[in-house]
Amino acid sequence: MLKKLVDTNIFIDRFMNPERFKGLFLSQGLVYLSAVVLMEIRAGAHSKEALKAVQELSNYFKRVERIIVPTLKDYQQAGEIIAKLQELKGYNIRKSSSITNDCLIASSAKSAGAMVYTQNKRDFEAIHTVFDFQIVCV
Repeated sequence: MLKKLVDTNIFIDRFMNPERFKGLFLSQGLVYLSAVVLMEIRAGAHSKEALKAVQELSNYFKRVERIIVPTLKDYQQAGEIIAKLQELKGYNIRKSSSITNDCLIASSAKSAGAMVYTQNKRDFEAIHTVFDFQIVCV
């Protein structure tokens, strides 16, 4: 069964427009939520309505047991990916802290056997050049 780990930007776009990415959510396979994505979404939620939506999202994925939580091994792997990106691609994590989260998403997705779906083509394709994981840029 296809596991689809959906990145933050897609969830946010879907909150703003429920018809957006409808096909991704309804097509073959199961959608999973990364704990890292949940953290990013929560960090951006400030209104009562947004906080309620984040809580409902979290509750749903907890109930269906489809939250991917990074392991120690995933954190270690993400650190290796970050080091390679700095060395080979010139990334500066002080200027782009989101790349740290993206590396953790990629690492934990691979461990879980999931494919990452994202709109963040630039960063995830850079990660893919130094770390083999499944990715679909939409």
